[in-house]
Amino acid sequence: MAELSQTVTKTIGKYNMCTKSECLLVCLSGGADSTALLLCLYELGYKVKACHVNHCLRGAESDRDEAFCRELCKRLSVPFESVRIDVNAYCKEHGVSTELGARELRYRYFDSIEADRICTAHTLSDNLETALFNLSRGTGLKGLSGIPAVRGRIIRPLINSTREEVEAYLAEHGQDFVTDSTNLEDIYSRNKIRHRIIPVMRELNEGLFTSYRDTADNLRADSEYLDKLAADLFSQSRQSGGYDTKLLSQAHISIRRRALMQVISAEGFKVSAQAVRELDQIITNGGRYNITKGISANVSKGLLSFDPLGSENDEKKSIPVKENGEIEYCGRVICFEITAAPEKIENIHEKFTNCCLDYDKIRGELVVRARASGDKIRLCSREFTSDVRKLINSAFRQNERNRAVLLADSEGVVFVEGFGSAERVKIDSSTKRILVFRIS
Repeated sequence: MAELSQTVTKTIGKYNMCTKSECLLVCLSGGADSTALLLCLYELGYKVKACHVNHCLRGAESDRDEAFCRELCKRLSVPFESVRIDVNAYCKEHGVSTELGARELRYRYFDSIEADRICTAHTLSDNLETALFNLSRGTGLKGLSGIPAVRGRIIRPLINSTREEVEAYLAEHGQDFVTDSTNLEDIYSRNKIRHRIIPVMRELNEGLFTSYRDTADNLRADSEYLDKLAADLFSQSRQSGGYDTKLLSQAHISIRRRALMQVISAEGFKVSAQAVRELDQIITNGGRYNITKGISANVSKGLLSFDPLGSENDEKKSIPVKENGEIEYCGRVICFEITAAPEKIENIHEKFTNCCLDYDKIRGELVVRARASGDKIRLCSREFTSDVRKLINSAFRQNERNRAVLLADSEGVVFVEGFGSAERVKIDSSTKRILVFRIS
């Protein structure tokens, strides 16, 4: 068995990537790595099929690559499909780089194809290049670990094989491949690392790739363990209305900052090193941090919470309910209808558990409005009143809380989205008219 085949077999086993009964989709570009991956898995007896993405970025060269992949699969009798995508138009529309846009479109296409596993041809060489690129921008253990061997149903059987081993395998088999001309140019950061930095590092250590492979394994194991501890801390600190700053601040900084990354992500914000640093400061020293436009992170009464700036103006906003019709509120559409109560009132409970109330029990004008300081509600079948802000904070991510629907009359809140109506307006055997509403 060729050296590459042996390494691939060991790698698949080490990470429990797949079985021979599963269908493997090989993402085939026509380059050396993906060509070797397809041929190797095919020879090892795996059930494979291939797909190719023509990014239409290099004109005739892109078409050449697609034709090469098609012919290779035809010769091997491997099922093949391809797609042409307009990367430039997508990047212009979404404001992303060509590299990022092409990647997003590629993986979207891969996910659309029926297969048990998606095989990409990332090698140990790619892994080291990625780690060095991450290091140049600033990173942690996960960034230094490079590309994961398995992520969901994506597997990378060449992740422990070098580019030199790939090319040697292809030479042994007399198999040609295509070369992307942009890989030869040093205008891209990754190519500079490949052509300039790694050769110098190999002068210092001939076993550079093997050394990095072992290092990456160690870093990844450490990172996974710390992430688990951070996940536990995140869960323990999460309270109704915020996060326990005492629990967070007492944890080791490596665990605490990972937990804060999970807090930021859970609240729907973009995770960044600056945001983590700022939150780390305020949970210890107090204060406020504007985490994004219109939203600030605050520490009060031992809880880290996220609140809208200028909320006083937001709280004044209210829209009268139309008895039979619809209104728009913060991008939501709410449809209202008044209907007579049926003879069997229990049917209403089964059908409209959280979206109806006794219309005749409303006091004064019924409005849809934002949550306000001091709002309380005694929900149906509860023996106590609840703080409306805490209810909403527990059920909605930060960027969704201002859009949560509340109904209130002259005596206070009568409905909270996700929790239902107040006890004082619930439907019972005396109900004559029911206000039914639907939120979309």
